[in-house]
Amino acid sequence: MNTIGTETGKKQKDSIRLLTFNTWGLKLVSKHRKQRLQAIANRLGDPHDASDDYDIVALQEVWCEEDWQYLDHVCRAKYPFRRFFKSGIISGPGLCVLSKIPITETFLYRFPINGRSSAFFRGDWYVGKSIAVTMFQPHQEGSLPVALLNSHMHAPYGHGDASYSTHRACQAWDFAKIVRMLKKAGYAVIQVGDLNSKPESLPYKIFTIEGGLSDSWNVLHRERVTTNQQLSQLTPEEQISVAGVTCNSRLNTWRKERPMTDACRLDYALIDANCITPVDAKVKFTETLPPPLRCSFSDHFAYFAEFIVKPRESSPSKLEEEHSLTDRVTVYKELLAEISHYRKHTIPVQAMWRKLHFMSSVLVVIGMHVAIVFVSNVAGWISVLFLFATCAILITGLLNGLIWSLGVRSESRALQEVQMEVEDTYVYITDHLQKN
Repeated sequence: MNTIGTETGKKQKDSIRLLTFNTWGLKLVSKHRKQRLQAIANRLGDPHDASDDYDIVALQEVWCEEDWQYLDHVCRAKYPFRRFFKSGIISGPGLCVLSKIPITETFLYRFPINGRSSAFFRGDWYVGKSIAVTMFQPHQEGSLPVALLNSHMHAPYGHGDASYSTHRACQAWDFAKIVRMLKKAGYAVIQVGDLNSKPESLPYKIFTIEGGLSDSWNVLHRERVTTNQQLSQLTPEEQISVAGVTCNSRLNTWRKERPMTDACRLDYALIDANCITPVDAKVKFTETLPPPLRCSFSDHFAYFAEFIVKPRESSPSKLEEEHSLTDRVTVYKELLAEISHYRKHTIPVQAMWRKLHFMSSVLVVIGMHVAIVFVSNVAGWISVLFLFATCAILITGLLNGLIWSLGVRSESRALQEVQMEVEDTYVYITDHLQKN
């Protein structure tokens, strides 16, 4: 955590201006990564740019150390308090925070359910997707301290099993638990990031119903909340201004070929409405970079929101439930059905064919060791081919054996743990409903 410089002596505003932005900083994959990240850093760190003056900036997909070092260097004068989070085998979760408000405490919660270990061609499991929790000093005397939860949840890679809907639902459950604990501890909670979940999805329901958070965009646009079905009927400009679309917009140069139906809102600032009042919200960084790049800053647009945090004396003394217990029970049923389906269908299939591949590989390798004696008498070069084939079969078989014995079993137990947690709460709530 860097604390170079202070805001002492400066008059603090009543409101907090916040920006959340998925920067698309994958090494070797994201096009013009270095130039784009430097442009983002330069714009955020510009002391003369009033339009991009924020109190807190939460970034996702800053996966390269050199990009963070540039951000840290350029933004340190404007944002004296900064934090880059570490996790995973490769690169880390890509999460960082820049702030004008002093940071009092941080911790990183790594998702126990975060993709399959067999999906080595997808980076979610390796980077250690997490929730970066940052607690801030009250921004003005008498106001509640803010707890910011920044995350980039597991990505969907296709339909069906490749959508990883169960993993995101379990991650949302973890989110809701942490949110409820922080609310009880007296923090004004803000949850931000690329949550890879559309409004009306199961994770979104868990955030808003179980976690008790409100969507800042919907609070400010309550007269015209756009459903997922209505999005495709809007123009690309209206999708941004009216619906708050941050992903797959045709106005984004990296997504200009996507159909209108793909446009969606995945980047949020979800708030505890008991303690926080949103006063403004916009989609930002929609411009293109100047020549020679002429491209968007990222494959996502940024989301900006301005809040007023209520003073301590006007905040609720206990955790207030905005949704009925019946709504919560409905969410529990949907989540339990999601986990149960995955455990009954996906897990057994994964375990079975990997176990079968491992055992059959052992038998084939034994057979080839015996056969090599006979084929070497026919021609010496055949035994060399047999040796290479044996090595390939042995390595792939052992790899699948490890995935079966360690990865699939670990995922199954982690899913079972979430299932039991939901069942515990479900039983308690249903008993409470029956008694009343």
